[in-house]
Amino acid sequence: MMRLPFKIAIVAGGASLIYFLFKGTTLKESAENIRVSLLNLPKITKIDLSGLKMSLDLRVDNPAKGTVKIKLPSIRAFYKGKLLASTAINNTMYTIDPVSTGKISGIIIEVGYLNLITNAPTIISDFAAKGATALIDSFGFEAIAEVNGIPVKVQKL
Repeated sequence: MMRLPFKIAIVAGGASLIYFLFKGTTLKESAENIRVSLLNLPKITKIDLSGLKMSLDLRVDNPAKGTVKIKLPSIRAFYKGKLLASTAINNTMYTIDPVSTGKISGIIIEVGYLNLITNAPTIISDFAAKGATALIDSFGFEAIAEVNGIPVKVQKL
C-alpha cells in the first residue's frame, strides 16, 4: 500500500510536468507570434573616420497574453541583397507587455568606408536612374532575435 507522502509526490510531480509542458508551449507560441518592424526610416546620425552611422527604431508587437522578453543581438543592413553592415553584438534584454506594442530606440548600425566604396557606384547609378524613393526601397534590414530564450528565425524588417 502506498504511503500518503508518496501519493502527494506523484500528484505534485504530475502537476509540475503539466505546468512546464503548458508553459513551454506558451513560450514557443509567444516566440513565433512576435513581430519586429521598422518604426521609421533609418537616419544618418554621424559620419566620421570609421564610416557612416545610421540610427533606427524598431516596433515590437506582442500579441501573446504573457510578457515577452526579447533580445536583438544583431540587426543587419543590405543594399540589393548585399550585406552593408550589422550592429555590434548586443545582449540587452527588452520586455514587452502582454497584447501590446513596444519600441526599441536608438539602434546604431555602422557602415564602414570599404562597404560604402564598393557599393557606391551601384547606389549612385540607382539614385540617378530611379530617384530617392527607389533607392530607399532597395535597402533592406533583417533582425536576428531571441524571444523568451528561444531563437527566432531571421526576420526582414
